[in-house]
Amino acid sequence: MSVSVMPAAELPMLRSRRARVGDVLLAVALGALLVRSALLPMPHRAITAPPWLAVITAVAAAAAVASRRVAALTALVVAVVATVACQLMGVERDSFLAVALVGYIVAATRPPKVSAPAMACAGTLALIGFALTPLRFGDAPPDWWRTAATAAAALAVQAAGWALGLAVYRQRRYLAAVRRQAQEQLRAEKESSGRALAEERLRIARELHDIVAHAISVITVQAGVARHVAATRPDQAGQALAAIETTGRQGLHDMRQLLGVLRDASAETTSAPAPGLCDVAALCAGTQAAGIAVELSVRGTVRPLPAAIELSAYRIVQEALTNTVKHAATDHARVALQYGADELTVEVTDDGAGTAASETTPGGHGIVGMRERAALHGGTCTAGPLPLRGFRVAARIPVPAGDPAVGGPGLAA
Repeated sequence: MSVSVMPAAELPMLRSRRARVGDVLLAVALGALLVRSALLPMPHRAITAPPWLAVITAVAAAAAVASRRVAALTALVVAVVATVACQLMGVERDSFLAVALVGYIVAATRPPKVSAPAMACAGTLALIGFALTPLRFGDAPPDWWRTAATAAAALAVQAAGWALGLAVYRQRRYLAAVRRQAQEQLRAEKESSGRALAEERLRIARELHDIVAHAISVITVQAGVARHVAATRPDQAGQALAAIETTGRQGLHDMRQLLGVLRDASAETTSAPAPGLCDVAALCAGTQAAGIAVELSVRGTVRPLPAAIELSAYRIVQEALTNTVKHAATDHARVALQYGADELTVEVTDDGAGTAASETTPGGHGIVGMRERAALHGGTCTAGPLPLRGFRVAARIPVPAGDPAVGGPGLAA
């Protein structure tokens, strides 16, 4: 059976040099009283022993007190044996103080399941010692009443020592638990901060994915157009190359913004604000440069929305148009925005082949990303082929009541 002992770091007062010096001084004082009593033994005794043996026993009890902070349980055994021996040899003066003083340290450093049985054994042996050496006065019969009173006083002293030690043990355990709780709370706060940072970096990674995917898709289409018409229609090839340059510059600009945040999250940002619904028109124009005519319609009362909602709506439109450029095999798409009283509806449709990135490309995350962006605000996003031909992405994002936290200027109809 393993015995739980309080670490030394939790018991500075019990392990300090000053405390050990105090124990030595206390043991010297107690030893002087016990040695004096040993040199003048009382007549009633169960064991007849020479005075030097009584002195050695008294010194052993005092030594147990002096070493109680070094080896508490061993010191308790020595104190109990020496005290009972002193009682049997008639050395009664203050002998049971040694057990009480050592028992205090045992109770203060060991759990009650260890200290309580140990002190119970010490009390039982003390009672046996009193039973074997009752008080006598001359030739009169033993005075059991006075013996019982003396035994009760000795047991009360031992119990008081154990109770005080137990109170110290519980207090120190409580303080240790409070310190551990504070450390765990601090660790939990650090973990929470780490998770928040990881989530923010994941959000930025998604933003980067959207930017790169859209720019590369437009550039790929325009490069193919330029290659096909370079010899026969150089003017159209020049327009395609201009579109590639514009798209590439914008993509690099957006990537620099996001990578700057990743490089130094603590630095104050001086970059342009995140895109919102006011930028959807420019996005549609950029997609039109890739050879896909985008029809934009806006219904409802146009108003500024919270910046996070506008950004999510913009990214959903961007991802949907990117999938159209890459997979739809069409030259026409429609983007519809509807401002409702308590929600924003985004719909992107085309009349192409009716496939999406996640369906045609293994490991694609376009539709998953759009759904996550909508779910972030408690909304929904559905994507799938139309009954006859084409593909449809529809998202519904709830708008909180009241003034927006800060959004873009909205989108003019």
